[in-house]
Amino acid sequence: MSKQDQYLQIGNEFTCIRVRKKHSKNGELLEIESIKNHSKITLDAMQLESLALLKPEYFSEFFELNFGIGVDKK
Repeated sequence: MSKQDQYLQIGNEFTCIRVRKKHSKNGELLEIESIKNHSKITLDAMQLESLALLKPEYFSEFFELNFGIGVDKK
């Protein structure tokens, strides 16, 4: 198995994801895959840096919008 094919898996009682480093003609990328939802996204260094600059409050809003946490569903 090549180093590019090796995944790092991270999980808890709610979900499980795996990540791996990929190489493209434009440089290195990080592929993030949701095992539970069978979806993936590939981010380049600039996108990852932007993610690292976000404040924790943004993630709370994101979770609320996407998962309904804290939202009263009628």
